Amino acid sequence: MMETVVSKQQPYSPHLKKVLKTYQLSAVKSLQGPSTLLGMDSTVAKKEPAPEVVSPAPDCGDPFMTPPPFPIQQLPILTTPDQSRSELSETVLEGETISCFVVGGEKRLCLPQVLNSVLRQFNLIQINQVCEELRIFCSRCNHEQLEVLKVTGILPMNAPSCGLITKTDAERLSSALLYRSGIYMNKAPSGGLKGAVSFKVYHECFGKCKGICTPELYTDNNSNCIECIECHNMFSPQKFVCHVHEFLENRTCHWGFDSSNWRSYLLIAKDQKEHEKLAKVLDEFKEQHNTASNSQHKRKQCHVIGLKI
Repeated sequence: MMETVVSKQQPYSPHLKKVLKTYQLSAVKSLQGPSTLLGMDSTVAKKEPAPEVVSPAPDCGDPFMTPPPFPIQQLPILTTPDQSRSELSETVLEGETISCFVVGGEKRLCLPQVLNSVLRQFNLIQINQVCEELRIFCSRCNHEQLEVLKVTGILPMNAPSCGLITKTDAERLSSALLYRSGIYMNKAPSGGLKGAVSFKVYHECFGKCKGICTPELYTDNNSNCIECIECHNMFSPQKFVCHVHEFLENRTCHWGFDSSNWRSYLLIAKDQKEHEKLAKVLDEFKEQHNTASNSQHKRKQCHVIGLKI
């Protein structure tokens, strides 16, 4: 009887065997195949294949309905846990050094430090109002992060919990509160700087804002050299890229923003004459005032030739 059943069965087609073999070989080199099993697979591959004996499923009388044998199951790659979420680091917000953790590539700042330093002149009602308007939500640190903050003396030992705010949202919150309070009220001088080259710039961070940049006014990181065309206040490049009036993007998930990277956010406006030449001037301005190069080289003067503005 057994011989009769086996004789009625047909072996797998060569095409199906080729597909299964290709899958097994490629799976070892794919993201799902750990390198630790490469040696094992190569050893297995060298062995002579055993003769295939196909038997019908016990509950199915049709041999063609029998499922093929499963290929060798590879163990999934397990990435190293993100240990940085409990490693304390520091960042700078509005000139204040704030302790933070890096979680998923985003800095998460110690909220009590932000409130007691950068936003110390505002009460909780004002802060909560802006947070609600900008739809800013803070998270709580886990047990390990809380212990790190206590051991380092940032929080008292009896602190029950601690809030964390992303660097992006901290930039949005502080910029909105400080601007509305009038701290950033630096009106542009009437007539501007005579003989200085000025051109239109803009950014698209948290919305969009347009301004007029005068590179010769920039002498250090806090120099106000960009005038907002709406409120006519003067800002440093780092503060300008946080400054917005409309389209606050309060329903947008922001991630990875850092105002110290203003060189990547500040763009040349295209609706002006000699756009290409002005774009080169802006690039030269960004390069000359790069903080990394300033430590080794003395700042150069911006040379502009043949510009008609």
